[in-house]
Amino acid sequence: MKEKHTRFIWPVDEPFKIAYRDPLSGIMTLLPYIDLQWKMKIWGVSIGERVYKLNHEPGADWFKASAYVDKLCQGYMPTTDDLDEAFAYKEGFNEIIALLKSQRIAAEPWVDGWYWSTEDDGDKATVVDMSDGKAELIDKKIKNGYTRLVSRRIADKTPTVHYPLVYFDEGIFKISYDLILSRKNQLWGIQSGKNYFCLREEKPQTWYQAKTAAESVCDDKVRISLPKKEMFDELRREREAVNDALMKLQAFGIVTDLWKDKYWRYLTASEYLDHYVTCEHEMIPKDTINPCRFIGENRNHRTVLL
Repeated sequence: MKEKHTRFIWPVDEPFKIAYRDPLSGIMTLLPYIDLQWKMKIWGVSIGERVYKLNHEPGADWFKASAYVDKLCQGYMPTTDDLDEAFAYKEGFNEIIALLKSQRIAAEPWVDGWYWSTEDDGDKATVVDMSDGKAELIDKKIKNGYTRLVSRRIADKTPTVHYPLVYFDEGIFKISYDLILSRKNQLWGIQSGKNYFCLREEKPQTWYQAKTAAESVCDDKVRISLPKKEMFDELRREREAVNDALMKLQAFGIVTDLWKDKYWRYLTASEYLDHYVTCEHEMIPKDTINPCRFIGENRNHRTVLL
């Protein structure tokens, strides 16, 4: 069964993304997951290039509502087009708001009621009713209209997951700190320490089966093998952070397997006679079926940057 989230990383479904606002520039980065370590930076939820603020402004007449702004990220009263889109995706948006609230993030769903728009005609302005999506002109002095700011101040930024990523390109492994979405089919692993660990587990198998499977995909440029027990040391210390990185990749549509709680059972290359030695120094018979994850390396041992 695939894990749906880690302690800190909660993926969200398309077309929604979470908007994180830079506290100095006000520019927002859109990511397909909630990062609870950055929850103070979350400004809104995006649909395409529109970012809708997490919370309503206080109910007011049109004159007061039109004065609500967020200058830092250029958040303003929405147009009717903005509100029409919001209504079309209201159900999914509200589900994300409920998830944010469950994680103690202040957020409010779209409610059934009038939302002011920028479009006006004399002493009347257009509202969109979020109960049925219908627009109508009402008197600007009516005081019970809702306002939810919208912004388009979005950064064009290459995503990262805070670990070097390993791509299999032109027959060798290459490293990049950037998640290059156009190359996601080449993404093979994640670097922990000096080691390239595959993003995915192999099926549980015996030590002999794993050794044969690894050798079958080696060539004169790269070596695939079981990790030595010492190679798990950094993963043991940083397993939660590594799993957060893997969950972020999952949010971008990349297939990964998180490191399991029982990581100490993973097959290793450390052996003694008919046993292998786990990272906890336990001796286990080689014909026992256990979890398996390969490491990779370039045979000339060079680090190649993408």
